[in-house]
Formats: sequence, structure tokens, C-alpha cells
Amino acid sequence: MARKRHVLCLITLIALTVLLIPDDVVKAQEPQERQTFSKAEVDRARNAGPQAAAPAVFGCSGPITRVFDVGNENLNFTSANYFTSPGGGEGGRFDKTPILSTKVSLAPGTCLDAHLSAIVGNGRLYGVAPMALFQVTLTFLPIATPPFGPPRHMVGHFEHPFGTSSPAVALEAERDVDMLAANFFQKVGSGPHEVRPGTYRVDVWWAGAGPGGAVGAAFVLKLYLR
Repeated sequence: MARKRHVLCLITLIALTVLLIPDDVVKAQEPQERQTFSKAEVDRARNAGPQAAAPAVFGCSGPITRVFDVGNENLNFTSANYFTSPGGGEGGRFDKTPILSTKVSLAPGTCLDAHLSAIVGNGRLYGVAPMALFQVTLTFLPIATPPFGPPRHMVGHFEHPFGTSSPAVALEAERDVDMLAANFFQKVGSGPHEVRPGTYRVDVWWAGAGPGGAVGAAFVLKLYLR
């Protein structure tokens, strides 16, 4: 009986010790997650008032003249870690091998629309990074042989995820898998964020936001030329 009372007192003491640990100590011991939107950018957006300059808004319009589709239904894995700069895509933070690629010819004054979809696996369940990041770029293809121009992201990405210069869209699968769906467009011309006429390679790059990379399937890129 005395031994049972001793064990009970010990359990009670341990429970009280855990309850009395300050919250700030517990939080300090927990791994800190990186934030896609930096504090400086969030504060800037929150504090922007009527006096702030109007944000840059891009756009283009016209009837659809042609549609291109490219897909990969296989289950795919990338070991690329966005934070270690594997070398792919604009900014070099994606897998060096695109998950999807195709070519398009863009005439002056036209516009290219892109829709990307993919099934993304949960980080904990599949042993990959918590979040998967994607980027869709255009790379100018001159008539001469390589080297080609650098890849350039289409309108529709967040420009500075985690404070970097490698634009991306992202998805964290909540349970087993989730469906990524993202839209982009690119105007052909000489204005801000427009590209010159010519032939381009369209690439879809991806990476995990941390060690473990990313896993996904049913990758589809649909292009509308107008």
C-alpha cells in the first residue's frame, strides 16, 4: 500500500511539473516553421493605407485560338529541397528536372494562359516535406543552339516565398492527399512582366519545402493561346 501511495505521489509531482513549465519555454523547444509570407511583407500589406501607391495589376484578353495539354499520370517523387537551392527553375530552388515540359510559339500582342493541377501527398504520411511548391516558367528558345535564356515565371506566383527570389505557388496536403489547382498567364509585348515574341519552352518545376522533398501524381498543364 505504501508503495502504491509513493507511485501515485510521484505521478502527481511529474504532472504538476509539466503544468508549471512556462509556455515560452515550451515554445522555445518546439521547431519553428518557416513562414511563406515574411513578417516584413505582412506588416507592409497590413499598414498600407489609402496613400499607398496602387499595386501593379497585370492583365490580357482575347478569344482562345488554340489549346495545348501535357500530362504525367504517374506517381512521382522529388528529393529537391527548396531551401537548399537544387538548381531548377527561376531562382534555382526547384528540382533540376521539370515534371512537365512543352513548347509554344508566341506572336506579338498575344497572351498565354496556363492551368496547373496535381495530386500532392501529405508530408507526415508519406515521409516528405510538409509543403510542396511549384513554379511554371517560360524559357526563350533562340534559333541557335543552347545556352537558352533563363527561365521566367508567369504571372500568378507569389514573388518572394520565405523571403527568397524564387517565385512559387504551394500546397500543404491536410490528410492523405490534396489537389493543387493554380492559374497563370503571360502577355507578349514590351510592357512590365511581358515577354518578347518567339518560341518558348514551358516548364513545370517542383520541390518540397524542407527535407524529404515532395510526392505527387496526375500532373496536368493546360495552355490556352489567345
